[in-house]
Amino acid sequence: MGKWMDGYLERLDQVRQGNLAGGGDARLDIQRGFNKLTARERIERIADAGSFEEIGSLVTDSRPPFDGNSRLCPSDGVVMGFGKINSRMAALCAMDFSVMSGSLGDQAAWKLADLVEMAGQKRMPLVCIFDSAGLRIGIKGGDCGLSGLGRFIRNYSHYSGVIPRISLVLGPCTGLMASVAVLSDFLIMRENAAFLWYGGEKESDDAGIAEFHMEKSGQCDLIARDDEDAIHGLKDLLQFLPASCWEKPSFEETGDDPERREEALLHVMPDNPKFTYDIHQIIELIVDHGTFFELKEDYASHLVTGFCRFGGHVAGLVANNPDELSGIMEPDASDKYDRFMRFLDAFNIPLVTLVDTTAFPPGDRWERMGVIRHGAKLLHSYAHLTCPKITMVLRRSYGGANIVLGCSKMFPDFVYTWPTAEFAPTGPETVVHAIFHKELAKAKEQGNYDAVFNRFLGILKEQFSVMNLAKIWTSYYTAHEVIDPRETRPRIIKALAAIQNKHEVLPEKKRSIKPA
Repeated sequence: MGKWMDGYLERLDQVRQGNLAGGGDARLDIQRGFNKLTARERIERIADAGSFEEIGSLVTDSRPPFDGNSRLCPSDGVVMGFGKINSRMAALCAMDFSVMSGSLGDQAAWKLADLVEMAGQKRMPLVCIFDSAGLRIGIKGGDCGLSGLGRFIRNYSHYSGVIPRISLVLGPCTGLMASVAVLSDFLIMRENAAFLWYGGEKESDDAGIAEFHMEKSGQCDLIARDDEDAIHGLKDLLQFLPASCWEKPSFEETGDDPERREEALLHVMPDNPKFTYDIHQIIELIVDHGTFFELKEDYASHLVTGFCRFGGHVAGLVANNPDELSGIMEPDASDKYDRFMRFLDAFNIPLVTLVDTTAFPPGDRWERMGVIRHGAKLLHSYAHLTCPKITMVLRRSYGGANIVLGCSKMFPDFVYTWPTAEFAPTGPETVVHAIFHKELAKAKEQGNYDAVFNRFLGILKEQFSVMNLAKIWTSYYTAHEVIDPRETRPRIIKALAAIQNKHEVLPEKKRSIKPA
């Protein structure tokens, strides 16, 4: 090697050593003092050993600081590049909190904008790690450079539905950067460290923390105990996702018998429909090895969403949980369902729905919360689904929920029911009160109200039973087949195999307009 190269290599080596030092030993020690990994340590844990290739490492802050004091700014506070996660390529970026508290500078914004575009063009998932005090302030005002930030957000939005975009908030994430995290397909937040906030004063102690965004705002999909747990959750999630919308999720030979029948399914549901049960008991019995990756677990818990495998094939599962609010479809549950089903459709992941719900709740409280509008959004979204769709009705499918959960002629590919299933425009109890109010009033005077009510209820429940309705193929309520509950798993697996190559076409248009 010629001596002329020596000087260049020395300079390059100095830059690389400086990058590894981040904002300096003191700042790195502060980060570790909070039991947090550094930006580079996080990427090191996520990417397969030796697979990460950094880009943009020589970039630094190009604008003067607001106080005239220069500060270390390696890579302009963002470490990014490409690497393998469980042997699959992905794009990764991490805000370096040791560099000016992870604040976003102008050059970093342009770096991120290019990374998103490269990930989209190369058809690989994008993982962003947020640990940032927000946008950097400089002598010229907004030192983040709004042009670069705008380009980053525009690219991030354009590749929605093209590649999976996953954000890990492992520290503060405020202002417009909080919007980027929420724009992601999935958001993982660390308890006792993550803080997601748009702006303004906090009005409660829990505002902005992981539990707040899981239980109240519904923006968090998974809460992690620490950085390592967040990384573990990320890797588990990625196993269910394709690299892009042009690929299928990976098949995995799980070794779980696709013909497995479960006797225990006969004993989960109580004999009296007034009593509840936990839908997780059924889910664990029918999915491969009982493994279910649940999302937004503590938000609108009366509707369960998550990923699983049936016979090695990935599916998104949505299920009403009668153990919580009778599995009603109120506004929060509707939003949770709507976002999840649209992700499944974008990446052509099959939707398996387990139905047991008393439908949308009536009354002034729910109307004020916009229950009609939220229900209309579900109708719009389900009508536009072209991914494989399988519905399994376990017990109740009442009212509008019958349509939004894919039980009627919204063209699910298969509708199966247990013999316990009931289809009705509203709950049979409500119908009894509406139709037989005179008879019930008389019975109350005569002291035999319960006997009369139960007699009418029994007649209606028999009329609403799938064992009666399924005799007429052209009925408004149609099931392709009533099955033995023990056949639930093998039926779903065979149905998934039958519709792997389905092709469903919607009317040509520029875009649909969903209710607000």
